[in-house]
Amino acid sequence: MEKIIVHVKPIDWTEGEVYGMSFRLSEHNSNVKIRWGDGKTDTYYGKEIRAYHIYPKETTLSFIVEAEIRGGKIEYFAPSGGDCYHEYVDFSGAPSIKEIYCESFKKVKLDNPLLTKLTLRIMLGTEYDLSKVPNLKELVFDCENREIKCLNLSHCHKLENLQCWCYITPKLKLILPNDAPLKYIDIRGHEFSKGCLDTIHRIIDRNGGEIVGEFEEPVEDDTNYDIILKKDGKIKRK
Repeated sequence: MEKIIVHVKPIDWTEGEVYGMSFRLSEHNSNVKIRWGDGKTDTYYGKEIRAYHIYPKETTLSFIVEAEIRGGKIEYFAPSGGDCYHEYVDFSGAPSIKEIYCESFKKVKLDNPLLTKLTLRIMLGTEYDLSKVPNLKELVFDCENREIKCLNLSHCHKLENLQCWCYITPKLKLILPNDAPLKYIDIRGHEFSKGCLDTIHRIIDRNGGEIVGEFEEPVEDDTNYDIILKKDGKIKRK
């Protein structure tokens, strides 16, 4: 039995005090039991599940939501809620997940060997480690946090498509495996140094890929914007 745990904290219920979860499961006779963290529990059946729950309009409260998947594998999962953010999302108890769409969160725990597609939007944390999703092929990383420091993709040796948008992020350490089969990278908003752009070009050119969103005049200072290549098990700064 697999489980997903989400720590939910409302910001402002201007869009309604509704929080939800969406699932796509591999079997029609599967069901999901959700404990909403306020004493209420519901069970949902089927292959396509969209579960919603109404909370009190009280922004000082927080809720721990637990979803137990009973039968079937998780093809897709997305937590959703108007004007709230996820203090913590733990996907490690659901190793079968193949695709995740998650937004407005601070910390995420990923340990999902079958995950191939991941979307992370409007992050509030400072560092994200994706080293335990080795089969990831597509990543959308949409960051709006000035304090973000690191995106670790060092174990994503199958990564083919990377959309990494950080318009207001002045310092980001991007860790990539040198052998990644990257064929498309969108780096809109970044002001990477010439050395970092050379590294991106080397990987993309080798794979016959495409770069989108590159600044015409890269910054000269290599200290603020960095890409690290992982080669032969060692981290080497370029």
